[in-house]
Amino acid sequence: MKTLMLAAVLSRIFVFAVAWGSNVIIGVNPECRLCGDIGIPFLNLFSRWDSSYYADIAVRGYSQLITQRWEFFPFYPFIMGIFGRLLTITLGIPLTLSVNLAGFIVSNLAFLGSVYYLYRMSNQVLMKTSLALDAALFLTIYPAGVFLSAVYSESLFLVLTFSSLFYWRSNKKGKSALLSFLATLTRPTGLFLAVPYLYETVKIPAKRKVVSEYGPAVASLLGYLVFGAYSQVITGTPFANIAAEHIFWHVSMNPNTILVQAENDIIAHPITLIFLALSVLTLTASALRSRRTEERAIDFYAIVLFVSYLVNPIISFPRYSMTLIPSYWSLARWSERAWAKVLLYTFFLALLAICTALFANWYSFY
Repeated sequence: MKTLMLAAVLSRIFVFAVAWGSNVIIGVNPECRLCGDIGIPFLNLFSRWDSSYYADIAVRGYSQLITQRWEFFPFYPFIMGIFGRLLTITLGIPLTLSVNLAGFIVSNLAFLGSVYYLYRMSNQVLMKTSLALDAALFLTIYPAGVFLSAVYSESLFLVLTFSSLFYWRSNKKGKSALLSFLATLTRPTGLFLAVPYLYETVKIPAKRKVVSEYGPAVASLLGYLVFGAYSQVITGTPFANIAAEHIFWHVSMNPNTILVQAENDIIAHPITLIFLALSVLTLTASALRSRRTEERAIDFYAIVLFVSYLVNPIISFPRYSMTLIPSYWSLARWSERAWAKVLLYTFFLALLAICTALFANWYSFY
């Protein structure tokens, strides 16, 4: 475990160094006219793109009008707001700056937690410590890993998801339910945590009639309903999140619209193809290999997540792909041979450096 945590810390040092070094050498994208810094050296590099929306919610909350802020679920900016206000009181810095600092700290702490819980949960499911360790190590160097240190909700969502699954397997259904509830309040795809819980409960006859077995699944759905109820009170519709996605990000259920937008995104951002290909290969490999109900439940969950991500702008797929747990398992299996591990590590670190440089310097990678 010490080795794993050391690797996690070293991966963040790598990300920080690449972000700073690329900013010095390459500099900010000159074509990004509306892109600005928050005014804190170094932290500027990790408060990019959607970070401003989280900070706005942390400071101002949600509007009665349907604005871009409704696209983002509340738990991460809620923590930013509380922690940020404490920083303002203790350090005397402006709230707009302190919430960004709070978000950065929360994201990096949550990243360490996500590495820990992916290892513990993978060990439960795969029942092989070496594979679980390698799976968690691949999370530390995942090419889209800059988002795990940025003022984004990715790290928080991962640690809540992985820990919820871990406590489910540990037969601590109360903790699992609370964490799945908070995961959905962090990102709407948290509601899909109901999938592995229900799949396994239905598949195992001894669990079907035990009410507590359904708690985590119900809790994940409840998180979505709670935010919908809040949306109803504030805006007059429970679907403010969906409306914001449609109005500002052009999310649509029309197949033609989805295909046209996906094609445009891939042409403009071909790096996305690498993540799509990697996800398809690793998920397929895991699904073909899995035999036990516990592993199949996670495979099914990942497939549902993958399909849901295809409806959203493909440009965001690289960071979404970090939630596909079986991908880490397949990578761990592929790296059991030393030469394959060296090859994969080299490729991942090189791509992580590229993606970090793109994000830190306001090039389209979000």
